[in-house]
Amino acid sequence: MNVLIKILAHRLFALAVLVGVGVWLLVVPSFTGRLGANPLEKLLHQSGEIAIWALGAVLALSPLRVLFPQSRIVAALNRHRRMIGVTACIYGLLHFGFHVLYEGGWDGLVRSLSKPFIWFGLTGLTILVILAATSNQLSIQALGGKNWKLLHRLAYIAAALLIYHQSIAGKGHWFVARWLLFPLLAVQLARVAKTFLLRKPRRLNYPAVYGVLSSPP
Repeated sequence: MNVLIKILAHRLFALAVLVGVGVWLLVVPSFTGRLGANPLEKLLHQSGEIAIWALGAVLALSPLRVLFPQSRIVAALNRHRRMIGVTACIYGLLHFGFHVLYEGGWDGLVRSLSKPFIWFGLTGLTILVILAATSNQLSIQALGGKNWKLLHRLAYIAAALLIYHQSIAGKGHWFVARWLLFPLLAVQLARVAKTFLLRKPRRLNYPAVYGVLSSPP
């Protein structure tokens, strides 16, 4: 068990998984002809799904740490939250690049802006770029810990925008998006419920209250 924890907590393990997913789903199919009749469209969809699932993983790790505070596996995986978040941004940028190619260049991109789901995707991706650019110690020191945390809570807004972007992108996409949305909502609600239930009730200082509201006997 200790060996497994050490492997899961190692940065090379996280890097291998995050890069390996892209290699397995994007690079290997490109060189083996397994992208179907429209390779560019397949790459577009695959890169977008990797990005949004990586973002979902980041947002799920914090609630899991609250729900399972004694789990060493959850603690080990939480060490990679920043790396996973940056990876979500990188795959999102790849997705954007494939979209530009799919539309035939920048002119095609401008024409595609008439579609509402494109704006949701671009807004979500912009947030991811901002969060990735500030995912470093220099930004934490410049912004201050409290402001930095407030800024990075925009990840929840980015997730909502990107899930909606995926849901309305085309026929059948909602079927995929809901497999991320509902589990993510479930763990977030479970965290809120546990935090609320474990909150200690405020104790009243009865002697003090008695002294203020009543005169001594």
